[in-house]
Amino acid sequence: MGSIVPITISGCSDFAFSNGTEGEGDTIEIMVENRTDERATIGVRVEDDDGETLFSRVYELEPGHLDSAAGIETTPSTVTAFTPEGAAATWEYAPDLDIDCEGEDIGITLRSDNSIESWYAC
Repeated sequence: MGSIVPITISGCSDFAFSNGTEGEGDTIEIMVENRTDERATIGVRVEDDDGETLFSRVYELEPGHLDSAAGIETTPSTVTAFTPEGAAATWEYAPDLDIDCEGEDIGITLRSDNSIESWYAC
């Protein structure tokens, strides 16, 4: 059974999820969260330095839910997240954590104001 541990990353309070799989090596998890009051569709694309797609998926999430069931083995270059309602964000994968870990996980949060927030966790 997993546990939820609140942590603060880059001045933002988010959650790190532990499901007993510590020591997975270099797998970078993709964590997508819906912090709205309605069901949300969130598309995610992760690319490498050459623009090749490493990961692409559309999430259907209930209000207040997070999906962390997917991951990649290769260090990405850019991450893009978007919704059918027009929210979109693209950023470089550049985690700056004070925590020493291999392969910082990618966090994506859809907020109730229809903005997309990126964050990282171990």
